[in-house]
Order: sequence, then structure tokens, then C-alpha cells
Amino acid sequence: MEEVSGKTRSWFGEAARFWEPRRIWYNGALFVVVLLWLGLTWPHFRPALTLEALGKMTVLALLANVCYCAAYLVEFFVQSLQSDGGRRRLRWAVWILGMLLALLVENYWIADEIYPDFNQKQGAAMLGVGEMFRGATGSASNMNFPAPLAVMGFLAASLGTFAAIAAVVIFWLARKPRLARVAAFAICGGMVVYLALLLGFSAGSHETLLGRGQEKYFCEIDCHLAYSVLDVKRQEQGPVDDYMVTLRTRFDETTTSPNRPKDAPLTPSPREVRLLDDAGHQYETVSSAGTSLMTPLTPASSYTTQLEFKVPKNARGLHLLIETVAGWPDRLVIGDENSLGHKKTYFAL
Repeated sequence: MEEVSGKTRSWFGEAARFWEPRRIWYNGALFVVVLLWLGLTWPHFRPALTLEALGKMTVLALLANVCYCAAYLVEFFVQSLQSDGGRRRLRWAVWILGMLLALLVENYWIADEIYPDFNQKQGAAMLGVGEMFRGATGSASNMNFPAPLAVMGFLAASLGTFAAIAAVVIFWLARKPRLARVAAFAICGGMVVYLALLLGFSAGSHETLLGRGQEKYFCEIDCHLAYSVLDVKRQEQGPVDDYMVTLRTRFDETTTSPNRPKDAPLTPSPREVRLLDDAGHQYETVSSAGTSLMTPLTPASSYTTQLEFKVPKNARGLHLLIETVAGWPDRLVIGDENSLGHKKTYFAL
């Protein structure tokens, strides 16, 4: 038992001597990227320098270091190499590839999510409609993580888990218990990292309340659909109030992928629309008129839909929720509004 414990300490010590000093360079490189964005685009990011934003950046930094710990999973394979030079070369290759991936994700996140959002808010303030954003915290989107990366991450996690389970079975049947344990550890480690990212981005989300005419974007991977409330009419009908909500659906042509044909139609994903009040009661649509929410759109096109709701007179704080019909994969997609614990974006009536 003492011999096994000694081998474990030796294994971990060798791995830590390589990975931990380079964790400092890893964090330093990510921090330099943030400083470059701030310096080269100043004063664009001045609105982001708040305590709330700094708290979220701290959470993201912690998640980046959780992901860095995945390097220790590689050690199960590195330690199987007999040559010291081979182990060192493999570690360097993994570190460089991981560093490049982290820089890519960081720059994509800042450029695609943060930079356009602050441009939109500054433009609204210049037009004199800054009040529209009061009470809305953050971007109006059903994602707080780049959708292509979220989908790729889910697929990679699913395929990796399947491959690792197959490896466990194969190694076990081949009477190679050590390799089977390595594959089992890889499954557990990968699940921990993915779950940390999933719950971390859900914890970093927040409820957003949008004003009249303000848009909520839904990512369709290579393009975006924007929904907004244009008009609300209320009519008393005995013990209930009748609400007629006019909803606009717009295909934002500026968000299409360069590889997508400019005239290619898009059929929206199935949506759920319902009213909620401050007490948590939900009210479904009783009728609809105009264009169906499932009608395909082409870039730059839009249409309107009238949705009717019947709500008790004592209902207070009504707000409209539009979301994609939740399927089981959505619950496990990083940053998706339907993922575990993720906050919602609503429309104020």
C-alpha cells in the first residue's frame, strides 16, 4: 500500500512540476489579451468596468483554470511513455494546443459577444433612447456562450464519452484493467470539466427585462432571429383581462455566416410563448393571428404575429417569455437559455 502511495505521489509530483509553473504563463497570456482589447478599443469597454462585470470575469477566469486542470487527464497517457524526452514533447504539444484554443475562445467571446453589445448600447444612448436599456442587464440573447462553440463542445463531449466508454469495455474484455481504469478516469474528468463549464455559464447568466421594441436574439448557429414586442392592447372582459400582444420576428441579415447563401430561407426552431406574473403563474396563448411563428424567413425579412392571452385581473408584473421548445440536448448545451440553472430574458408589458 505504501509503495502504491509513493508511486502516486511521484506521478503527481512529476506532472505538477511541468504543468503548474506554466499555469502562470497561461493566465498571463489570457490577461494580456484582455489588456490589449481594453487598450486598443478604449473607451469602448468603459461601461463594462463595473463590480458586476468584474465578478463575472473572475468566474470566467476560474473556469479557465478548471479547464487547465484537464491537462492532468493527459498524464494518464503521458506516463505510459518510457522516454523522458517523449513525455516532455507530448506535454509541450498539449500545452501549446490548449493555449491556442483558450486564446481562440477568449477572442471569439470578446469580439462576438461583448464588443457588439456595447456598440449597441452606445448607439442607443446617442439616439436618445438610453432609457430603453434601463433595467436590462446584458445582451438580449438566448445564449451567453458562442453558439458554434457550444454545439461543438456538446458534440465533442458526447463523442468523447461514447469513445471512452467503448474503450473501457474493450480494455476490460482484453484483460487490461490498467488501461480500462485510465479510460474510466478520462470519462469522470471530462464530465467534471464539462459540468463545471455548464453550471458556470448558467451561474454567470442573469434575468433580463426588455422594453417595447427591444429585441431578443435567438442563435440558429450560422444566423440570428430577433423577436420584439411592438404593441400590447388590453381589454377588460369580466373577471379577466384580454391581452393582445403584437410580436415581430426578424431575420437579421448582418448576423449570417459568410458561407450561408444570401437568399437561403430559414425555418425558425419551435418556440414557446407565454405570459408570467410576479407570483409565478403562467398563462398560455389562447389564440393567434397573422403570420405563424414557424413561417420561414429570408435575410432582412420580417413578419408580425398577434397573440392573445387571458389573464386574471389581480395578476401583477406581467412579462412575456419567448423561448425555444426545450429538448433534452438543450439542457446540456453550455450557455443555452434552456440549460440547467440558466436565467431567462423576458419582455415587459
